[in-house]
Amino acid sequence: MSGRNAIKRFTPSLAAIAVGSVLMLSAPAAYSADTSIVKGNIVGQQGETVANAVITLKHKTKGLTYTVETNDKGAYFLRNVPVGDYDVSIAKDGFETTQENGVRVSIGQPVILDGQLFAVGSNDVERISVTGSMIRRVDMASSTSGVTFSQDELNTMPVDSGFENIALLAPGTAVPGGSNFNGATSFGGSSSAENAYYLNGLNITNIRTGLGSLRLPWEAIAQTQVKTGAISPEFGSAIGGIVNAVSKSGDNEFHFGVEGRYDPASMRSSHDSIYQADGTIDTNTQRNSDDFKQLKIWASGAIIEDKLFYYGLYEPSQHDQNWAEQTVYHERERESNRWFAKLDWFATENHSFGFMAMNNKRTWETSSYAYDWETNEVGEQQGVAAPGEDGGSLYSFNYTGYLTDDFSVSAVVGRVEEDVENRVASSNPGVWDERNGSFVTLSQHTNSTVVEQHYVRDQARIDFNWDLEDHSISFGVDYSSVSVDYSEDQNGLGEARGWWTIATAGADDISGAPEGSDYIERRRRSTFASNDSEVNSLSFYVNDSWQATDNLVINAGVRINNYENTVSDGRPFVDLSNQIAPRLQAIYDLAGDGSSKIYVTYGRYFQPVSVNMNIKQGGSQREVFDYFELDQVDANGHPVITADGSPSRGAAIRDTWVRQQGITEPGLIASSSLESMFSDEFTLGYQQEVFDTMSAGARVIWRDLGRGIEDTDVEPVLSKKLAEMGIEDNVGQSSYYVLHNPGNAVNLSYDFDGDGKVDNVNLSAEELALDSMQRHYLALELTLDGNVTEDFRINSSYTLSRNWGNTEGLVKTDNNQADPGWTTSYDYGDLMDHGYGDLPNDHTHVFKLNGSYNITDEWIFGFVTSVSSGRPQSYFSVHPSGVDSCAEGSPWDACISRYYGQASHYDENGDPAPRGEAGNLPWVAKVDLSLMYMTELFDGNFSVKGTVYNVLNSDSATNINEERAAYGDDGLVLNPNYGMTTERQEERYFSLVARYEF
Repeated sequence: MSGRNAIKRFTPSLAAIAVGSVLMLSAPAAYSADTSIVKGNIVGQQGETVANAVITLKHKTKGLTYTVETNDKGAYFLRNVPVGDYDVSIAKDGFETTQENGVRVSIGQPVILDGQLFAVGSNDVERISVTGSMIRRVDMASSTSGVTFSQDELNTMPVDSGFENIALLAPGTAVPGGSNFNGATSFGGSSSAENAYYLNGLNITNIRTGLGSLRLPWEAIAQTQVKTGAISPEFGSAIGGIVNAVSKSGDNEFHFGVEGRYDPASMRSSHDSIYQADGTIDTNTQRNSDDFKQLKIWASGAIIEDKLFYYGLYEPSQHDQNWAEQTVYHERERESNRWFAKLDWFATENHSFGFMAMNNKRTWETSSYAYDWETNEVGEQQGVAAPGEDGGSLYSFNYTGYLTDDFSVSAVVGRVEEDVENRVASSNPGVWDERNGSFVTLSQHTNSTVVEQHYVRDQARIDFNWDLEDHSISFGVDYSSVSVDYSEDQNGLGEARGWWTIATAGADDISGAPEGSDYIERRRRSTFASNDSEVNSLSFYVNDSWQATDNLVINAGVRINNYENTVSDGRPFVDLSNQIAPRLQAIYDLAGDGSSKIYVTYGRYFQPVSVNMNIKQGGSQREVFDYFELDQVDANGHPVITADGSPSRGAAIRDTWVRQQGITEPGLIASSSLESMFSDEFTLGYQQEVFDTMSAGARVIWRDLGRGIEDTDVEPVLSKKLAEMGIEDNVGQSSYYVLHNPGNAVNLSYDFDGDGKVDNVNLSAEELALDSMQRHYLALELTLDGNVTEDFRINSSYTLSRNWGNTEGLVKTDNNQADPGWTTSYDYGDLMDHGYGDLPNDHTHVFKLNGSYNITDEWIFGFVTSVSSGRPQSYFSVHPSGVDSCAEGSPWDACISRYYGQASHYDENGDPAPRGEAGNLPWVAKVDLSLMYMTELFDGNFSVKGTVYNVLNSDSATNINEERAAYGDDGLVLNPNYGMTTERQEERYFSLVARYEF
C-alpha cells in the first residue's frame, strides 16, 4: 500500500473493510445491488485537517462493523456499505470521541458525513448532527439527478404501491397518455417504454414491452432510487429513466409483522358515464365496482448471529371488479398469493453472498353476461366463467467481495419468468359498428383475442471497483438473454373467427365497395413465435472518477452495447454490435466547502430493439382481410348477429386481401444496414445547501433523439424498384413491413420472383423520402427538498419544458398503441406529413409538492400533490389524394395511408393540421392526502393509516378522441365525436391500512 494511502484496514467483527484511497470526494456510488458509500472530512478545533482519525460504522441490528482512518488530508472513504441504519463514532488519541446514532445509508446516494474533533479538556465539544451541517446534502462526486425514498418515508405519505407512483414524485416525470401503457411513466420527454427497472441488481423490466416492471410485493422493498438524468455507464439499455430498488433483509433481531389493507368499493366515487354524440354510451360507469383486500405477513432474523440472515414475506390479496360495456357486463375475481424470500450470508469479513426469490403470479376468473346499457339490465351469462393468469417468478444470487484493500467485486446472476394466458368464456367473436365516427359494440363477446405468452430472461453481471490515488475506476460486464414463446389468434369458430367491423367506404376503398356505401370487414391475424426466438444483450462499461483538483471532479466513462434479436429458427434479424455510449460529468465545488456545486454532463444512451419485435416482426404473422356486403339489419340499422356470433353478411365484395404471409426471412423483415436507436443528453445544473437542512437546485436539460427504429411498409417504393430491376413480385402479399432507421437507406435480400436466387435490393434514402425520427426535450427544473423543520419534510419541484418532434418513441399515445417499435408511425411516408410538432408527452408546466408533517409524536399527515398543464391535441383525418406525399410522382403516391382511416395530420376539409396545433387538454390537478396514527402496543408498534387518493375527485381528460373526420354518405364529414374524453383521472377512493410489528 502506498505511503500516501493513509486509510488503514481493520478486521473487527464482520466485513470491516477500509478502501485504500485518498480519493475521498470524487468517487460516485458505483453499481451494486444493495450497498452505497460513506465518505467525508474530519477537521480539528481550528479547522485543521486531522489525519489518522478512526471512523467506525456499526450496523444497528446486523452486527456489521466498518472502520476506516482518515488520510493526510483528513478525508475518509468507505465503499460497498450495506444500506441500513448505523451508529457512527469518530475518535483519535488526544481528542474527545464524538458519537451519532441512526445515520441512514441509502442505495445509490453517498452519505457525506463531516466531523469536527476537539482536544481533550476543551469546553466546546460538539456532536455530529445528522440533520445539521455535518451531513452534507450536496454530493460533489456525482451529478446524476433523481430522488431516493426509503419505504419508511413512503409509508408516511399517500403513495400507492408501485414503482410508477414513486417515479412520479421526481421532477421531469409524467403520467402516460395511453391506458394500454401499463401505467408506465414518461421520463424527460421519452416514451413510457424506454425505462429500466432493477431490484437487488436484477433487471425486472416488463420483458415483452418494457412498459413498467414486474409487480412486486411492496412490503419487501426497503429503498427505491429514481434516476432521471446524467446516468453513469453502469446502467444501460434505456434512454428514459432508471428505477433502482433494494429489498429488505434480516438482522440479529427477530422481527414479525402483519398488515392489512382494505380499499372498499363503497368508499370509491364514480365519475359520470360518457356518451357519444348520438347518445350511445361510450364509457360506461353505471355498474362499476372495485373492492380490494390485501394481507401481508413477514418475519426476519438471524439463522446464525452476525453471519446468516433471513427475510420472508407472504402477501395474499383479493381484487373484485365489476364493470359494464355496451353489450356485456363483467364480474372478475382476481387472487394473488405473492411471496418473497431473501437470505444474506456474510461468510467472512471479506466475502458475502445473497439469494433472492419471488413469485408474483395472479389468477382470475371472469364471468360475462348479456347487458343492455340503455336499461342497465343484466341478462344471461355468456358461456362459462373464464380463467386467466399472469405474472411469474424470479431468482437471483449475488456476491460481494474485497480482493484487496482497494479492489472490490460484486456479481449478480438470476432468472426472471413472465407468463400471460387468457381463456375465453365463449366463442363469440368481436363485432363493432364504426360508421359515422361512432363505436358501437354489437357482439356479446368475452374476449376478442386469445393469447398465450411465456418469457424467460436469464441475466448475469459482474462489476469491479478499483480505488487509486486520484482515481476511482469501475468496470464490468452485463449480459442478458430473453427467450420468447408466443401465440395469438382471434376468437370465433370456423368462418366466424376474426375481428369484425362495419364501416363506410371512402374513395378508392380497399374493400372494393363504392364510396359512401357500407360494408363488413373481417380481419384475421395469426401470430406465432417459438422458444428459439431470443433477444440477447452483451455490454461492457468502464468509468473513471477523477479528482482533478481540490474543487473539480471529472467522471468519464463509456458503455459498449451489443444487441441481437432472432426469428423463431434462431437466425438474427437484428445484429447491432459495438454501440458506443460515452458518459461525461464535470462537477465543481464553488465554495470549496461542499455546500454548493455547478455541474455539466453529457451522455449517450442506447435503446435495444424491443422483445415485442420478436413477435410482431420476427414472429410468423399472417394477416388477411375479407369484405362483405351487409345483409340482415335490425331496427337501428346494425347487422343482425347470427348464431355463431358473427354479423349477418351478404356476398363477398372482393377476393381475400393478404397483407402479410407470415414470412420470417431476416433479409426481408429488417434492413441489413439497421443501426441502434439512441438519444443524447446534455445537462447544466447548480445545487446549493439552504437552511442547513435543505438543498435547492436548478437544472437545464436538453435531450435529442439521434436515431430511431421503426417498421415501414415499403411496398409502394419496393414495387417500383422491382419493376425497374425487371424482377417480378411473386411473394403473394401486399405489404412488406421492414424494420429500419427512417431517414436512412433500406437493404433487403429475398427471392422475390421465386427463381431460386436471392435478389438484393437497395432502397436509398432519396427513394424512400422519409424524414428521420426526431424528438427533442428542453427543460428547466427547479427543486427544493429536505427538512423545513424537524417535523416537516418536503420534496418539491417545478418543471418548465417542451417536448417536440415527429415521433413519441417506441409507443404511440395518438392511438393508444402499446406496441414498442411497431406503431403506425412511419408505416407509410404519407402518414408522417405534417407530423412534426408538440408531442403527447409535452407538459409545459408541472408543479409537484410532496411530504409529511409530524402533528404530534403519534399523528403524521402526508401529502402528494401535482398540477400539470394538459398535453397537446391534434386533428387526424384521411390523407387527401394528390397532395404532399400522395402527389403524383412521389414514392408514396399510392397513398395507402388512406386505408388506415383517420390517421393522418389533416382536418375534415383535407387541409394540413400539423401535430399538436389543435390546442391543449385541460390542466390536471391531483391531491392525495393521508393521516397516520402510531402507538406502542404489547411491546410492538401499531399504526393505522387512512389515505384518500384524488381528494378533489378531479376528472380532467388525459386523452380524447382526436379523429377529426368520419366517412359519411358523401365522403368525409366532421366527426361529431371529436374531442370526446376517452381517458381521465381515476376517481376518488379511500384506502385503510392497519399495521403491527415487533
